[in-house]
Amino acid sequence: MSEEKITQQQMQDLAARHQQYQYQAEAISQQMNMLKITIRDVETALITIAALKDVPEGKETLVPIGFGSFVNATLTNPDRVVIGVGAGVSIEKKIDDAKVFLEKRKEELTKYFEQMNNALAKLAGELQNIEKIAQRFEQSHQKPMHAE
Repeated sequence: MSEEKITQQQMQDLAARHQQYQYQAEAISQQMNMLKITIRDVETALITIAALKDVPEGKETLVPIGFGSFVNATLTNPDRVVIGVGAGVSIEKKIDDAKVFLEKRKEELTKYFEQMNNALAKLAGELQNIEKIAQRFEQSHQKPMHAE
């Protein structure tokens, strides 16, 4: 869009597009925050699995139940874990298979996070371009003040 001969209607269209981009950027930021939490959960699971690898059967341990709370438990089968695979479905896996599964999940989530970050950067660039055009439009339509 030529910045020199921009009309009032084009400026209104740009303002609407600017608002739409802001909403999109906000939605992407919220998704990215949720992804960060999910990636941290996967990392926590990987650390826990690594710690369980050498724990003998019958060992007493604390199991997290959420919100910094734990329950005492005795490990009856520490070489197997139950992994959530999505849509409320969980499956039992050998500890090494669970580790591979979680590492792959983390890699996929990280790639998706990077894609979202790139999309957010692109939107930020578009927002800056619109803001520059709007600033030039405003400057070109200001009436000079005359001293009388």
